[in-house]
Amino acid sequence: NDFPELPNTGAEETLTIKTGVLKDMIDRTLYAVSQDEKKPAHTGELFEILPDKLTVVALDGYRLAIVERPVTAVKDIRIIVPSKTMTEVAHLLPNDDEEPVHISANRRYVVFMAGGYTIMSRLIEGEFLNYRAAIPNDFEHVVDIDSHELISSIERVSLIVSEKLKNPVRFHFDGNYVQLSCVTAIGKSYDECPIDGCIEDLEIGFNNRYMLDALRASGTEKVRLQLKGSLNPIVISPTEGDKFTYLVLPVRLRAND
Repeated sequence: NDFPELPNTGAEETLTIKTGVLKDMIDRTLYAVSQDEKKPAHTGELFEILPDKLTVVALDGYRLAIVERPVTAVKDIRIIVPSKTMTEVAHLLPNDDEEPVHISANRRYVVFMAGGYTIMSRLIEGEFLNYRAAIPNDFEHVVDIDSHELISSIERVSLIVSEKLKNPVRFHFDGNYVQLSCVTAIGKSYDECPIDGCIEDLEIGFNNRYMLDALRASGTEKVRLQLKGSLNPIVISPTEGDKFTYLVLPVRLRAND
């Protein structure tokens, strides 16, 4: 008798999407959700639903993840779904990638129905950043790189980085290679990785974890790196198609980094 009644959400059917597509969109973006409660709108994922397209966006002020997929939606709506809800949805989605997920939404609630589960959640209120304005329009350098090789290089260089010893990984693009290095109180580390293309003498620093998260979430053998300068964000995208767009802000390098 004391169990609370389920809310009458009033959510209207918005779109139906395949389980495999929704799970892929969540997996590719959830890593970038903010943990900062001071900006509650960024602690969730933006669902931007148009009649022919679903865009899911996550950001935390240092990185940005955007994934778009074609859909057939009943109505336009822009909602912010809590990251905890998205984590639960991903866990409860059926193993059959072709099974449909029915999504209903209004300005207060979102409801996911799939595989015999119904997940109801309140939405996050607030203004989500104009993420499209954060993406640079033009780039001076565009190169392709093996994502697995780059992940391995960053991991090796990051062996001397810890929670107490945080220093950026220095990326020095020099011809057909990117040289990675880092200096902390433990010592120095160095590695290098070949690139498809050529960039002459560009140095830029990144938080090692932010780069690793983006590269791992890409799920592709090769990625395209688009750069403008040492103080501009790097944009990571697939070499073919537009499955995802990731943006990582650089760290300003000091002489002793």
